[in-house]
Amino acid sequence: MKYKVAIIVDWENVKHLIFHNKYLLTSDTPKFSYNQYTEKLPDFFLAFLDSNEEPYRIFFYVTEPFTASIKDPLNRNINFAETQETKTYIKFLNKLGIQKLIALRKGRLVFRGWNFVNGEYKPILTQKKVDILIGLDIAHLAYKKIVDRILLFSYDLDLQPALKVARIEGIQIILPVFKEFQNCPRKIINPELELHSDYKRIRSYHEICCNLLNKTK
Repeated sequence: MKYKVAIIVDWENVKHLIFHNKYLLTSDTPKFSYNQYTEKLPDFFLAFLDSNEEPYRIFFYVTEPFTASIKDPLNRNINFAETQETKTYIKFLNKLGIQKLIALRKGRLVFRGWNFVNGEYKPILTQKKVDILIGLDIAHLAYKKIVDRILLFSYDLDLQPALKVARIEGIQIILPVFKEFQNCPRKIINPELELHSDYKRIRSYHEICCNLLNKTK
């Protein structure tokens, strides 16, 4: 029997935890840059599937880039659409959206003021709409019986109600974990989130990166 699996990726929630985590970025692990290897990003998440599973789709939740032009506390006009960070992010989203199995779901960023960090002003941007989009998609997958399992790349406790609905409807919830996290002093998955899941699935970040980048393990 083949289990059909939907993969949910809450990008802002897991991006830094996975791709910028010092417990994963060891000296012998090849660096996986999602900007440089965007075409390989689907395979990164597909590496968590078992041999008796087939992917339905990778639902990828992101935010639209912040492109407004506003004045900072020093009365300098800043056009965020012209920053290198914004241009790189737009390029990443455009390339990601055409990759296999990827379905982009876009929230938005709301400006909340300024922080003064390391001698310069940084905008405070709050992500909106992503949690509700994830919840609606999980509910849709569950009520329509589209998949058998959901592999959830998110550690956001706000998703608990959606996970509970999915399990009530017979969907199994899988939480991915990297075995390298055992060296991390803090617990990655909150016990409350585990209460609304069925399995934790462990993979090696080092092995996934080596396989994708054709490096020696």
